[in-house]
Amino acid sequence: MAQQQSKQQLQATVAAIQARWGPRALTTARERKPPGGLPSSIAALDALLPHGGFPRGGIAELCGYGTAGHLPIAARALAQAQGVHSQVVAVDAEGSLDLATLAHCGVQMETLAILRARNFAHALQMTTDLLQAGFAGALLLDRLRDLYALADGETLQRLEQALRDWGPLLARSGTTLLWLTELSAPGLYPEGLPLAYAAGVRLLCEHQRWLARGQRVTGYVSRVTLCKSRGGSPEAHLTLRFSLA
Repeated sequence: MAQQQSKQQLQATVAAIQARWGPRALTTARERKPPGGLPSSIAALDALLPHGGFPRGGIAELCGYGTAGHLPIAARALAQAQGVHSQVVAVDAEGSLDLATLAHCGVQMETLAILRARNFAHALQMTTDLLQAGFAGALLLDRLRDLYALADGETLQRLEQALRDWGPLLARSGTTLLWLTELSAPGLYPEGLPLAYAAGVRLLCEHQRWLARGQRVTGYVSRVTLCKSRGGSPEAHLTLRFSLA
């Protein structure tokens, strides 16, 4: 009897909320489908990632040292987002955004918005403002240098606060945040970076060798390891080839 009364009260509450705010204002967990991923357009990589791509409503961290493939992977995902008419923004945290690589990977420059930050702290604030304004799409943050963040207590504190603020904003909007982390040594991810916990997906990109045609370097080969994946296949890896812009 008590269970029946509880069920009736719940149904009445649902009906009242839907009558005021619309039928989709309140749904059951069973009705909600998990969001699809943002494809990278690299079939072998998308097969490893949850929902076939980078998480919508969350953070994907792409780590690498030097020319390792982390920017081209992010760039191809941005191009995919543009292909379905999503908003695409790049936050240039260092003033060194590689536009040539973005264009080479298919990003349409005429529809790419770029936020030019004065420094890393400014880049965090600009990103917060953008998400609070209701941005929904694909967002690239280029880039965080690991030792820089760890060596500066104030910067690390701001980063931790930003990640706490962004969680619900990203989830609400379905935005995919692609974050590039520049490592100070090949293959080594330092302890203490809060991104390791905040990111739903983390890739480690490691340069293997250069590709050449005669005396001309035409590209490179990288090993990409899926270090973390919520719902995917962590610790899986693959070898990818990238051509130079």
